[in-house]
Amino acid sequence: MSEVLSRNEQVFKYFAQQCSGIPRKHLVKMTYMADLLARQYIGRPISGFDYVVYHFGPYPLETRETVTKLEAKGLAWEKSRSRVDEYDYSSKKLFDSGKPIAFDFTKAENEILAFVVRNYLNMDTDELVEDIVYETAPYRAAFATGKLKAPIPMETVDREALAEIGFSLERVLEAERQADEGHYVTGREYIDGLRNRIAARHPE
Repeated sequence: MSEVLSRNEQVFKYFAQQCSGIPRKHLVKMTYMADLLARQYIGRPISGFDYVVYHFGPYPLETRETVTKLEAKGLAWEKSRSRVDEYDYSSKKLFDSGKPIAFDFTKAENEILAFVVRNYLNMDTDELVEDIVYETAPYRAAFATGKLKAPIPMETVDREALAEIGFSLERVLEAERQADEGHYVTGREYIDGLRNRIAARHPE
């Protein structure tokens, strides 16, 4: 019987599978970007994380709980490095156990997760944080309050890109899937069918 995982666990597991030991700081920023892009392009987040302003940017409140659950299920494990001094934050890396699971991401969600991996996985962590994450509108709005642990208003970007590009990512990907399976009509076929329907309604 396959493990039943929350969306939070699935997202962390997905990213942990992409490399041998992903630093927590990098992991949570990639997760933030995945949820941000998902909200922009499909109108909802992929995970169920709640983000707040914390040290080094957005931080999901459920991070520790999620990692603990993955470890308990034998799906991942975390290794920590002790602080060198009071200014050195403990370095934690999440390692995938290699145990396969069945993800339930939609095609659009998979596309967004893959995009995040391609663009941010191998980026220097400080560059990802300072040049990408810090510049996002929801984080800037929360950071402007000057409060540590201020909630980040992710919902402010819902469907933002959808309105700009004028089409649904999910619909385009579904149309692509149908075309791959041979379920499609050409423009000529569509127009001919439309003419036939009009003619049937308004016989001469």
